[in-house]
Amino acid sequence: MRLRTSLLACTLLATTVLAVAGNAAVAAPTRYEAEAAVCTGTIDSNWSGFSGSGFCNGTNAVGATAQFTVTAATAGTATIGVRFANGTTTARPADLLVDGVRVTTLSFEGTSTWTGWTTKTTTISVAKGSNTVTLSPTTSAGLPNVDYIEVDTSTPVGGNGSPTDTNIQYYGRWNRSDPAYFSMGWAGGYLDARFTGSSIGVRQRNMIDLYYSIDQAPLQWRRGVSGNVSLAIGLSGSSHTIRIGYREKAGSYTGDPVFGGLILASGAQTAAIGRPVNFVEFIGDSITVGQPNADRPFTAYPWLTAEGLGAGHSQVAQGGACLVSQDCFGMMDWFRRSSAWVSYDDWNFATYQATAVVINLGTNDVGHSVTSTQFQQGYVVMLERVRQAYPNAEIFATGVFRARYVTETRNAVAARNAAGDGKVHFVDTTGWIDPATDTSDNVHPTEAGHVKIAQRLRPILDQYI
Repeated sequence: MRLRTSLLACTLLATTVLAVAGNAAVAAPTRYEAEAAVCTGTIDSNWSGFSGSGFCNGTNAVGATAQFTVTAATAGTATIGVRFANGTTTARPADLLVDGVRVTTLSFEGTSTWTGWTTKTTTISVAKGSNTVTLSPTTSAGLPNVDYIEVDTSTPVGGNGSPTDTNIQYYGRWNRSDPAYFSMGWAGGYLDARFTGSSIGVRQRNMIDLYYSIDQAPLQWRRGVSGNVSLAIGLSGSSHTIRIGYREKAGSYTGDPVFGGLILASGAQTAAIGRPVNFVEFIGDSITVGQPNADRPFTAYPWLTAEGLGAGHSQVAQGGACLVSQDCFGMMDWFRRSSAWVSYDDWNFATYQATAVVINLGTNDVGHSVTSTQFQQGYVVMLERVRQAYPNAEIFATGVFRARYVTETRNAVAARNAAGDGKVHFVDTTGWIDPATDTSDNVHPTEAGHVKIAQRLRPILDQYI
């Protein structure tokens, strides 16, 4: 459980981001928490999703700084990422200074809410030994809330942007058997990368709806694209980040959700990019997918919840899915597969490990004549299998929003608790959404309904991860 103490210190506490299995051996960035920096303001913990024990809430004034001491083993160029939240609609610019010398001005755009944490990345030059890194606001609005900075002083290993490029970070269940095209399984998978150069594109195979974000800008669509797709030209600056994902194959749209690599500018390359410490996997049906809303997956409650926590995430979900395999996609079994399109248990859980798993199943089992006894027994098996897959994860079994099999779900959690698994939790969702106003058809939440669910679910997960 995250500690909620407030702390103001003049020295700097550094923690190291966890390495993730399946990636090349690259030195992890060093994290410097804001609660251990010099903060002109207060160290607060009232907005969820932060790392460590708090964040720097600077005084709203020019000169109200957050100052970090960064240690480098050798002199050279370092990549620095500032994790922040700005719950206003107005950007809060700040000068970035190293040892008192201004390097650049960073624009910390509005993140919609104070729990909408995101990261701004740039490069700096550092000297061997101790370096003072300061964020100094240039307007009376002051700084955004600053959670931490991460500094990577390792020698970068440039990549070519191909699907097998080890600098690219994949989230979700991707099939990597074809090195030319990695294919996305289930819903909500995406990838992150850092690259140099003034342009960026992506290679696709057949038609698909693609969404992307460059340098943490709001996600936008390129619908019905195929082949070589240009995403941006004329980019300024030495380093950029990109996120790419696809509309899932399930539901009303069928496409080809494959990634054929990044198209880099001449002489450009990829660079290492960090991963969040926490990863949340959401298991469910069309509600967890976000159907039928047009901007799924990034308007669905799994995406909103995990992004608000600063966590990686994926949705192992399928329209029409059930818990029990009775003429239905029974997720107690299909959970162990790479997608809904394979007929055997093929997923290698060593690919990544979830720190939290959220299950929302039971809406569709009624239509397949699943009895209360069958459902409860199946849910116990489901929880056992999730625990086998993720030995250290916090598991959250949520009551479905139509209040079906809620007692059976609660009983299954109690059975696992009685068996000694104290990291399984029942989540009562009664009253979270109003079917009359927060759903489009008395079943599927609207985008506003998904926001309400995420607002209720996020603080529950935040207690444990």
